[in-house]
Amino acid sequence: MAARIRAHDWSATPLGPSGAWPSRLKLMVEQVLASPLVASLVCRPGHILLYNDTAARLYGVHHPGALGRSLPETWPDGYAAVAHHYEWVFGGESVHVPAQPLAVGGPGQVFDAYLSPVRDDGGRVFAVQMIGFEISGRLRAEAALRESEERQVFLLRLSNTLRPLDDAVEVQDAAARILGEHLGADRTYYAVVVGDYEFAIIERDYVLGDAPSVVGQHAFSSFGSTFEAYRTGRVLVLDDVEAPGAVPISDLPAFRALSIRSLVSMPLFKNGRTVASMTVLKGVPHRWTAREISLVEDVAERTWAAVERARAEAAQRESEERFQQFAASSSDALWIRDGTTLAMEYVSPAIRTIYGVPPDAILGDPKRWAALIVPEDRDVALAHLEQARGGEAVTHEFRILRPSDGAFRWIRNTDFPLLDAGGAVQRIAGIAEDVTDSKQAAEHQTVLLLELQHRVRNILAMIRSIAERSGETAGSVDDYRDRLVGRLRALARTQTLLTRAVNAGVDLESLIRVEVEAQAAHEGQFSLGGPKLLLSPKAAEVVTLAVHELATNACKYGAFTHSAGRLSVTWCITREAAEPRLHLDWIETGAIEPLTPPQRRGFGTTLIEQRIPYELQGSGKLGFEPQGLQCRLEFPLRRGDSILETGMGTLRATIAGGSLEMAGEVDLSGCKVLVVEDDYFIATDTERALRRAGGSVVGPVGRPEEALALIAQDAPHCAVVDINLGEGARFEVAETLQELGVPFIFVTGYDDVMIPPRFQDVERLRKPVEFREVVRAAAQMCAT
Repeated sequence: MAARIRAHDWSATPLGPSGAWPSRLKLMVEQVLASPLVASLVCRPGHILLYNDTAARLYGVHHPGALGRSLPETWPDGYAAVAHHYEWVFGGESVHVPAQPLAVGGPGQVFDAYLSPVRDDGGRVFAVQMIGFEISGRLRAEAALRESEERQVFLLRLSNTLRPLDDAVEVQDAAARILGEHLGADRTYYAVVVGDYEFAIIERDYVLGDAPSVVGQHAFSSFGSTFEAYRTGRVLVLDDVEAPGAVPISDLPAFRALSIRSLVSMPLFKNGRTVASMTVLKGVPHRWTAREISLVEDVAERTWAAVERARAEAAQRESEERFQQFAASSSDALWIRDGTTLAMEYVSPAIRTIYGVPPDAILGDPKRWAALIVPEDRDVALAHLEQARGGEAVTHEFRILRPSDGAFRWIRNTDFPLLDAGGAVQRIAGIAEDVTDSKQAAEHQTVLLLELQHRVRNILAMIRSIAERSGETAGSVDDYRDRLVGRLRALARTQTLLTRAVNAGVDLESLIRVEVEAQAAHEGQFSLGGPKLLLSPKAAEVVTLAVHELATNACKYGAFTHSAGRLSVTWCITREAAEPRLHLDWIETGAIEPLTPPQRRGFGTTLIEQRIPYELQGSGKLGFEPQGLQCRLEFPLRRGDSILETGMGTLRATIAGGSLEMAGEVDLSGCKVLVVEDDYFIATDTERALRRAGGSVVGPVGRPEEALALIAQDAPHCAVVDINLGEGARFEVAETLQELGVPFIFVTGYDDVMIPPRFQDVERLRKPVEFREVVRAAAQMCAT
């Protein structure tokens, strides 16, 4: 181009002879000619064009005629689109014209052009310099890449759909549907070739709209020679079966019967023969592209390798975006460190929640992260990080002091090395999880298990105690069975009421009604009256058994023995010493014969007159009037846990009992034993066992303050102490006995983990305990 410029007759142009050009213009011409890029000058006056060799090759038919001509005249259509850009530059601005199509060297050429003003010595813009980058190839590559990406996304979707399927027919169905939808086909199916190309079986097909299904068995002979390609494994592509010469005329009826106008059928040629095919059909003519045909081949061949390659390529292209999305969605914190310096390079947003600091607060120097760890755990945490730098994957836990709320939290870190191609540790990545809640949950689970053991043991102890006491007054086996079953059912009903109330308490009227209705002949036999009242779980447990005994007695001996008998149950609440008390009256009338007090105290009498005072700190009185039994129950309305509760509540000691047969056991004469137990039955059974062995008993008592008062008044020789006295595990009594040097044992449902180390040498008897063991332990303590 330099020669052409020198030879050009510039005197015929507005620029005049080249010898007279200003030095600035000559210099710019030299720069344009020396540039390896597309470069040109558009000069005033006349917008005269000069350009270099690179531009000349792209200008095609316009070269060399464009040299020295007006730019608007050379490209009248193309210039209109860029004229305003040139005017801006002649006005003194620099302009970038991105992706500008110019019909210079042929269709489809696109440039990124940079236009700059060229000024003379006086500062006047006399020319526009254009430096251009031809980007058509790049754009075509990007379009091809997008098309490739779309293809790979499709294949990845196909793989993800087929991977979990283990049924061949379902695989055929899914593949046909996905391919058919993607290509806009009317029908798509996978066919299995049977025999020596006799027929093909289609078990599932994808059908669009009202197009007829082709599921079934199809003879190759119906299509004449059209499908002969199958024998050699050649692809069958028909853009229009109705086009002259597309298929033999004799084959057309079969195509028309199935509304087939165009198709691609890809045979799967294995071991020298076609075993199956993937076919895509349309009811209209369609020119199948090489891309579509290739895609059908990929699907037919189940090219898992191609899918995996696509996934790897997609992962490489979009790895950062996907990682950011994943990290932003994760509740765990993700982080990456430099493998050499351990400097933190990346942390995910969850770090703010877990560590209580902004993500950038721990980027860089690893000391920023380590400073958040409590001193006791810091060195160990750093040592684990060094292990990861050494190539190991490690999981470790440590505590941090979270700045956002001043809370100590447990963190579980999983550190693992990221290796380069040579196997060296390039980076260290990790996952940080706040495991504080799970640790607390595990500890809570342990407590729950202990509580479950405790309650089960107590329930077994109560059942055994009820069973033994029921046998003391039963007249026969059947009588014993009825008494025991009735009492156990009463306990079960109480548990049901507690469960419905989520252990908040039991409605007194509901409790009484359930027991009375179970014994009365009809609802008119009884009346209930009193204020709405929720009994505490403990009170409900005791009152239920008491009401059950009264109702059972009414059925056997009292008001419910005949239809004329009546029962009235009323209650009220009073306040004494600022403490509410319940007063409940049970009055039976209409007795057939005057009632007389029983000759011996039964389970019910003991329950009402002794257990209520003992466990509820109240009173229970029975009156055998001529018209029927009368009973008054009084007790303070206090909080109390029941072993029948289903919630956690306050940890309670289990209720246990033991055999009262002391024949052959040691003699406890002269041995004074303090019994501290909150359950009435267990306490009295223990007392009876000790007395039968010859010992004397201080108590029993069910509250720590009562036990401490007895110890101060009359120190025992030894003691049997329950840990849970209705308000969780307490050790005041044990501490006092230990200080006084009084030996004692624990009788408890708790495991050793619930007992403080200072009592590790104290003997423990697990509930439900055999009372023989209690007696033997007392004898041993009194002998020391």
